[in-house]
Amino acid sequence: MQTRSIDNLYSLEAEAAVIGSMIIDLPCINNVLLVLPDEGAFFKDEHRIIYSALIRLYISSKPIDGVTLRTELNRINQLEAAGGVKYLAKILDSIPSSANAVYYAKIVREKQRYRQLVSTVQQINTIPSEVGDLSEKIQKVQDLALNLEADRVGSDFVEISKEATNVAIAMRNQQKGLIKTGFRNIDKVIHGVGPGDFCILAGRPSMGKSALMLDIALNMSRAETGVLIFTLEMTETSLIERAICNLAKVNLAKVKARADETLFNNHDLIYKAALELRDTANIILSTIGSTPEQQISLIRRLKKTHNIGCVFIDYLQLMNTTRKTENRQQGITEISRKLKTAAVKEQLPIVALSQLNRDVDKRKNHRPRISDLRESGSLEQDADLVLFVYRDDYYRKAQKSNVEADGKTEIIIAKNRRGPTGTAELVFLDEFVKFGDLIKEDYEGHK
Repeated sequence: MQTRSIDNLYSLEAEAAVIGSMIIDLPCINNVLLVLPDEGAFFKDEHRIIYSALIRLYISSKPIDGVTLRTELNRINQLEAAGGVKYLAKILDSIPSSANAVYYAKIVREKQRYRQLVSTVQQINTIPSEVGDLSEKIQKVQDLALNLEADRVGSDFVEISKEATNVAIAMRNQQKGLIKTGFRNIDKVIHGVGPGDFCILAGRPSMGKSALMLDIALNMSRAETGVLIFTLEMTETSLIERAICNLAKVNLAKVKARADETLFNNHDLIYKAALELRDTANIILSTIGSTPEQQISLIRRLKKTHNIGCVFIDYLQLMNTTRKTENRQQGITEISRKLKTAAVKEQLPIVALSQLNRDVDKRKNHRPRISDLRESGSLEQDADLVLFVYRDDYYRKAQKSNVEADGKTEIIIAKNRRGPTGTAELVFLDEFVKFGDLIKEDYEGHK
């Protein structure tokens, strides 16, 4: 058992075979580099030194053979550390052909990954005895586990003539896999959100970001898509109350204030809405998940048990990182990149709500733009889709309190990697804290 364990950690024969192949066959080096981009994959120190020297010669376009390698090692005073002339000769004698160079390289890479796995397990085993609270220890375990990347080995070029048909099929399947928001005017522009999409839904406070998120989540759930919502601002109960009143089309504020006694003397509307949620809503709520690692862990678990197809986070600025950063912008940048990576790896869309900075309120034209994203960092770079919620009546009412709100809302599509940008018109039904497509009957009914 002990021998088998050691064999899993390294293969000195495969390492020597890779190096020998590179010395006797220059063209194979490029293929080897695709599998082993640096010397870190090698277990034996001598092999690391030799491999690094070979790569320097290759990058410098210098000829490669036993003589030039020995000269390079002498130049950097590493010949003896690499085993000396005798060891170089031994490597060259051990490899009759370079035909299997890539195969040997893959063995070396696989052994490196196994060592990384063993090292990670050893680090995790020490965490329970460390000083600190339980949540910090769990975060460390999750961080270490997430750092174990899947292996990716591919070609360094693609021929369009051979790949065009495959890409077209993938594009068609991707279009079929898009999840509609349920708002006709939005879906006309973006056609829905798809696997791997990292989306930002942003707006100033009280614009209705959370209400729109809940509307979209309910729409997706009705279309049989499993939804996971990380609600970091509201409690689960508050969000469920909103969902019930949303479906029942009753005034949540009046219900909370018990201002409309008919709602309590006759529970039909509320109870029917609750039954609809019970029977049809495939929505999971979680208030535990303030770090990307916590969220990714739950996403992976619920994908298997609840068929989760879309994730919402309310909201980005309430999230934390597992390590200290110099400032909040760096923290948001780290969070953004991890969420984008998670969306791609888990092959589902992640929609993160975000605040806008106060600059938008200072301008005469209050319509938001991407530069208004608060603590933006890499948000605009990482996001595949950026939507802004803008209600002009919010600002008109702030200036003149007697102005009647008309609910007209613009969903500004400021970035859309899959297609055009533009504006979708909705109406905000303030009484029910929900949105609807801005069509004639909806708008007139609201007035």
